[in-house]
Amino acid sequence: MSRTLRLLAVATLAVPLLAIASPPRDDFDAGFAVFNEAALTQGFALPEIGSARVLAPGQWQQRLALDWTNEFVTESAADGETLIEDGETQRYGLGLRRGLAGGFELGLELPVYLTGGGVLDGPIQSWHDFFGLPNGGRQFAPDNRILYRYQAAGRTRLNVDSSHAGIGDVRLTGGWQAAPQLALRALVKLPTGQTSHLTGGNAGGALWLDYEPMLNPRSRWYSFLSAGGSYSGGDQPLGDQARRWAALAGAGLGYHVVAGLALQAQLYYHSPLYRHSRLDALHRSGLQLAVGGRYTFSAHAAFEAGFQEDPVTNSSPDFSIHLALVLR
Repeated sequence: MSRTLRLLAVATLAVPLLAIASPPRDDFDAGFAVFNEAALTQGFALPEIGSARVLAPGQWQQRLALDWTNEFVTESAADGETLIEDGETQRYGLGLRRGLAGGFELGLELPVYLTGGGVLDGPIQSWHDFFGLPNGGRQFAPDNRILYRYQAAGRTRLNVDSSHAGIGDVRLTGGWQAAPQLALRALVKLPTGQTSHLTGGNAGGALWLDYEPMLNPRSRWYSFLSAGGSYSGGDQPLGDQARRWAALAGAGLGYHVVAGLALQAQLYYHSPLYRHSRLDALHRSGLQLAVGGRYTFSAHAAFEAGFQEDPVTNSSPDFSIHLALVLR
């Protein structure tokens, strides 16, 4: 395993272990703020789940996050339908939330995308080789290539082969504390991205519930359950093959190992986002597994580090790094 991969694994799985003063329980969200980061999902209104506690009136939260995603899919069907997804995306999210009176909350996130061939191809192949995981044909494709191409019925319906830097779809969020352990949340996605560069470009929205069943300040364990649905309209990269409605659900479990340090894992499910296809990457449901940790510096600052994998092959990127600094 390469030195780069060793350093990445250490940074992701073993967030600093030095902590002396923080309580076992922190007041930050139970879930990582992640979702399916595949290029062909950017036009869909998939929310960040796992936040069952609305901010107190007048309380602010700022989040600066990086989700660095590498994906590789090559599929074909007997009728000539083919898909290649080979590229890398860095999504920088600047988020702001504020608690309001009456148990309400409003938020805003501005995402910035850098897309291209990337630099993670080699480390990911080493990771797969070390754990005996399949490379899915990565070893036969050029390194650092960007190519998103879809062909069906004798037509090329998608062909993106150049890098891009720009703003994605701005996300407006709201929340209401329906019960001490239950929040009703909503998302409105504005069409500020670009469909031609796979950074969004269409409006949408979502409504869901976040529930935290282990809300006990003295417990080292914490968890969340989420369920809801989303609607996505407007232009999509594959046109009328995109579904308007999608169901979503999630669950997470975490444990405070030592004061200030918590390790956690979560699953994020969504129903199929495309139709009229025989390819797994388009007609299957998505399932993402996120694993990592959170280090709480104080009651006002925390750092998250983790990675995502795809238990359902091809329907999600096979590797994504999540890093976030959260301030309150």
